[in-house]
Order: sequence, then structure tokens, then C-alpha cells
Amino acid sequence: MTAVTRLKATVLANAYRRIRRWTHVRRDLHGARRRLLSSPDFTSEEKRLLRRVSLRVNHSDSMYNGGHRDAKDRGFHYLSVGLSANRCIREALRSAGKAFSCGSILDFPSGYGRVLRFLRAGFPDSDITAAEIDERALDFCRRSFDVTPFLAQQSFRRMSLPRQFDLIWCGSLLTHIDEQAACDLLRLFREHLSRGGVCIITTHGRRSIEWLLRREVTYGLSDDARQKAIQEFWSKGYGYADYPRQSGFGISIVSHERMRQLAADVGGWEETLFREHGWDNHQDVYAFSA
Repeated sequence: MTAVTRLKATVLANAYRRIRRWTHVRRDLHGARRRLLSSPDFTSEEKRLLRRVSLRVNHSDSMYNGGHRDAKDRGFHYLSVGLSANRCIREALRSAGKAFSCGSILDFPSGYGRVLRFLRAGFPDSDITAAEIDERALDFCRRSFDVTPFLAQQSFRRMSLPRQFDLIWCGSLLTHIDEQAACDLLRLFREHLSRGGVCIITTHGRRSIEWLLRREVTYGLSDDARQKAIQEFWSKGYGYADYPRQSGFGISIVSHERMRQLAADVGGWEETLFREHGWDNHQDVYAFSA
């Protein structure tokens, strides 16, 4: 077999594997949507939204590929998390007395659009900005969900967003940074939240501490790092530890009292919602209104 023939065979084999995989993904997501539409746990309004949501998923989307331990439930969990985020956002807007229409929306970090697809379906006329440090994810979101991409920086202190926003959704970012970075992130959001706007942030809280204590979930932390995060949480209300071999990126757990203090130190907004483990029965949900 010549080198050209081997190359052609490899290309064809890879293409065949991709087609098989995405045929499976498409079948999985459509089946998951049918299961959710038949569930009594969602309102008729949420089901109408689900029917409009794009099921296009990128092959690099780790929230789909690794978002659930059981591969059979990947699509179901992926869409359920998006529906849960939508519920959190609607409740936050209600609690702040805001209408369910927003001129400008920020999703940071957007990833490959697990929540972004629900924002686009739920706010079809809004100008939505997707912010990410991953350029490939941004390009996918731009093409798939008609959003404005914004390439974010690693340092929130040096970062400036392109405009102010009526609604900011920050799902599972503060969950991975230390307290100083969290302060910088909160300040960034406050500076770019429009008058009367609502900022929604999720954190790890008491449920995560309980899981860590029982070793039911370790979030990939070493045993020493797990103990460090737990001890800091009990001593000062904000626990953080790096992932193995990753400096400045890991797992944080914050108490309600400490989170309220961090937000108060920024100033100029008020807490209008707190839901313990309100997102996907896991992360705590906060809403702050300017």
C-alpha cells in the first residue's frame, strides 16, 4: 500500500468515525428532548422553549462529552442543565421586578453554548455577547447562535468588556477561582451592569462541602487540596484549591455570608435572589441588581 493510499484510507476512516459519532449525538439529543418534553417536572412554557432550542453540539464541547458519568444520560443532563439555568434566570428577573425582555445580555463563560442556546431561544430579539478565552468555542457560538463573540482575558482586573449589559449570566466561573480573582470578577460585572440590570452568578456552597467531606464528589482535587479547600471554607467562608498541576485554576467553595460580603465590598448593587443549590440541584445561585 502506497503512502497516498494509506493517507486516503486514514482520512476516510476518520470521516466515517466522525459521521457515526455525530449520528449518535444527534440521536441522543433528540431522544433527550423527547424525554424532557414528556416530563411533568417542566412547565408548558419551558417545554415551548425546549422545542425552539438548537441541538447543534460541537465535538469539543466538554460539557456534553464529560458532563455526566453515565454516557447514556449525556444528552438528557446537557439539556436539563440548560433548562435549569433558564429557570434560574427567569426567577432572578422576577425577584428583581424586571420584565422578561433584555436589550443586551452577556454569557461569560459561554463555553460551546450549553446555556447560551437557551438564552438565544428565550430572548430572540436581544443582543447577546458570548465571552470566552477559547477562540474555537467563540467561533462555534458565533456561527450557531447569532451572538457577538468577545475574547476574554485570563486576568479579570485588566479585562474590559465592550459595553454594559441588562443581564449577565455567569455560570460556573467563580466556582474555579480564588478569592482575589472572585473580587476582581465581581467588580468587572458591576462596572458593566447597566442601571437596573441583573447579574446572576453561581457558586459552590454547602452542598459541595458536604460532598467533599464524604468524598462523594472530589472535583478532581488531590486529597491535600480537598482538605485545604474544606479548612479555608470553615475558617473564612471562602475555600480554594488548585487542580493538580494547574496554578490559579481549581475549585472554590463560598458561604452565603462571605459571598454577600464580597458583593457588598464592590458596592452599587443589591442581592435580590439567593437559591441554595438552585442550579442543577448543585450550585448556589445569586442575583444582584444595580
